Amino acid sequence: MLDAMKYYFAPLEGITGYIYRRAYHKFYPGVDRYYTPFIVPKEKKNLSSKERNDVLPKHNFGMCVIPQIMTNKPQDFLRIAAVLKNEYGYHEVNLNLGCPSKTVVSKKRGAGFLTVPDRLDKFLDTVCGVLTSKGMKLSIKTRIGKDLPEEFPYLLEIFEKYPISELIVHPRVQRDFYGNVPNKQAFAHAYKASLENAWDLCYNGDLFTVQDCREIYREFPAISAVMMGRGLLQNPMLIDEIKIRENSGSSDKEFKDCCFRRFLDEEMEKGERRRRYELYLQLQDDYLRVLSGEKDVLFKMKELWMYMCQDFKDPMDYWKKMKKAQSLSEFQTYVTALCQNRQLLDTFHDTIGRADEWNT
Repeated sequence: MLDAMKYYFAPLEGITGYIYRRAYHKFYPGVDRYYTPFIVPKEKKNLSSKERNDVLPKHNFGMCVIPQIMTNKPQDFLRIAAVLKNEYGYHEVNLNLGCPSKTVVSKKRGAGFLTVPDRLDKFLDTVCGVLTSKGMKLSIKTRIGKDLPEEFPYLLEIFEKYPISELIVHPRVQRDFYGNVPNKQAFAHAYKASLENAWDLCYNGDLFTVQDCREIYREFPAISAVMMGRGLLQNPMLIDEIKIRENSGSSDKEFKDCCFRRFLDEEMEKGERRRRYELYLQLQDDYLRVLSGEKDVLFKMKELWMYMCQDFKDPMDYWKKMKKAQSLSEFQTYVTALCQNRQLLDTFHDTIGRADEWNT
């Protein structure tokens, strides 16, 4: 099954737009599908200039990109889907049922749409019929409910009624946001449904290491894909690490021996630091071409390095200075020093990706 496993990059609003996707794919071309940050349809309007730039084929050359739409109004969804197909050539769209933002949820969008299942059922009935007639596919990215995982089986009954191309499940409820532990028991309900309905099923949630993915493969061997977000921002080479080790050993001992150390030697580790530094320089240059000034680019770089720092040994002193930097040149000084003076984590179990201190 591992030979057929696909790897998706999750959409992260404000971070994984086309600028980031294009640079990331240049240096780390292992992603099978990228999902765009959600498009929210505006009444009687199509795409904004930002949204158009994000889906333009020339901005996503060489990548498989799936646009994501967030709305609870079927006609708005279908209007944007038609634009994406007719003007930009897309043949699949993704429905966002996962965004946990309180402002989104209060409007019954994202994960909030899960609180009105009868309305969701009618939405899918209308949307799926039209999309099928137009030769378009619909995939869904969903949470398992708003407040309780017990909401999920009923939601699955609704999904089972429609020709969904793929179900991507983040097994948390909305009120969890990104805390607590993903509920694998709830995901098991989706796994059983996927086997009965021949669905493509994707797991999403807290995949930070090779071992994290290995555990999902072993528990749910028939899933078609895994989706990663924060894990790839922290460790851009994560998919490389997985693919290198997928077929490296058949026994648990062989797998553990292969996975314990990330780099074969010092030169390999130094080369990876150079690659990340080059990714950073590419992103900085690309953002400078499209954003209005250095302050906007500096904000983007700080947002990105909040994640990227976490894959280095003892990076906190450098991160604190990065946060306080007032110019790109000052910021680059600290990034350069970090990449020169601190090694990347050398063992997978050292990952510190869940540390609360990074957000303070």
